[in-house]
Amino acid sequence: MISWVQSLVISAAGWLLVGAGTVFFSLWGLLVLWPLSLISGKADGCLHHGVSQFWARTISVLLPFWEIRSEGLEKIQKGKPYVVVSNHQSLLDILVVLARLPIHFKFIAKRELFWIPFFGWHLVLARYIPLKRGDAESGHQCLEKARQWLSRGVSVVFFPEGTRSPDGSIREFKAGAFKLALETGVELLPLVIAGTRDAIPKRSWVVRKRTTLALKVLDPVSVRGRSPEDLELIREEVRSIIIREFERMR
Repeated sequence: MISWVQSLVISAAGWLLVGAGTVFFSLWGLLVLWPLSLISGKADGCLHHGVSQFWARTISVLLPFWEIRSEGLEKIQKGKPYVVVSNHQSLLDILVVLARLPIHFKFIAKRELFWIPFFGWHLVLARYIPLKRGDAESGHQCLEKARQWLSRGVSVVFFPEGTRSPDGSIREFKAGAFKLALETGVELLPLVIAGTRDAIPKRSWVVRKRTTLALKVLDPVSVRGRSPEDLELIREEVRSIIIREFERMR
C-alpha cells in the first residue's frame, strides 16, 4: 500500500496522462478518421471504436499501477453479435472491456458524458448510445438503438445493475438487456469484472495501490426456444452465474 501523498501524486500524473491521451485520440478520430469514414461510407463508428480500443490498451500499458488480465476470450465467436452483460464495480470497467473484448460493440453511457469536449465528441463519432437516467422515453430509445445495432451484427454491452456498486456486492439486474435478447434471439454473453473497485472506488479518483484488473468471459447463454414469460428466470440465472464467478475470482 502506498502513502496518501504518493497516491495523490501518482493519481494526478496518471489522470493527466489519461487526459492527454484522450485529447490526442479524440482529435485523431475527428480530424482523420471521421473524413475517412465519410469517404468510405462506413458510418457505423467501427473505425472510432477501434480507436477506443487502442486508447484503452495504451492507457493500460502506460499506467504502471494497473494490470489487466483476461480469460475466456476464446468463447467469443467473431462476426457474431451478442447482448453482453457485466457486473459494474468502477468507472474503470469500460476501460477493461474496451482493452480486452476483441469485437465491435456499442455501450450505453450517461448522456452527460457526450457533452464533454474531446471525450464526448469521440463517443458521438463511435456511435455509442446515450442515456438520460430516470427518463423512461430515453430508456426506450436506447433499447431501440441497441436492437438496430444487433440487427447489423454489432454487439451491445450492458451493465444491468444500472450504476456502479457502492459496496462491491452485485446489485439487482434491470430487465432491459434480457428483454432485448429474448426479442431478437441474440445470445447473452456474461462477463465478470474484478479488481476495478479496489483500484478506484465509487466517487473517488485517487489510486490507492497497484491492482490487477480481471475480465472473464463466461459461456454464452442461448435464449432460443425461451418465451417472454422466462424473462425473470433468465435474468436471475445470468445474475447467479456472474455472482458465483465473481466471488470465486475475489
